[in-house]
Amino acid sequence: MKKKKKKKIEREKKVETAKNVATGTVIGTAIGAVAGLLLAPKSGKETREDIANKSKEVTENIKSTVNEKVEATKEWTDKVTEDIKTNLDELKVKKTRSRRRFRRSKRRFRRRHGRNRRNNWRDR
Repeated sequence: MKKKKKKKIEREKKVETAKNVATGTVIGTAIGAVAGLLLAPKSGKETREDIANKSKEVTENIKSTVNEKVEATKEWTDKVTEDIKTNLDELKVKKTRSRRRFRRSKRRFRRRHGRNRRNNWRDR
């Protein structure tokens, strides 16, 4: 159990780190683009057009990244759901087998020790 918890915590840390890196990259790109445009020796009209174009590009990049992440999350959710269903089915089969084994053992015990002697161990 401790290993599973430890792996889960490590996985969460890695996901959080990846999120931070992605966020930092997006913010850094946006700041760099705006700074480059504002400091470029162009007329105001050209600079505004460049800012508008870059804003559209960044927006499209963000949308595509979000869509990719949403799709990846859906795929992961589907996989986890399928794994859970498979494990549940396996547990049901094991439960059924265990019940059968228990009943078989109970019958054998009763055959060996007599059906009417169920509580004899208390008398001893």
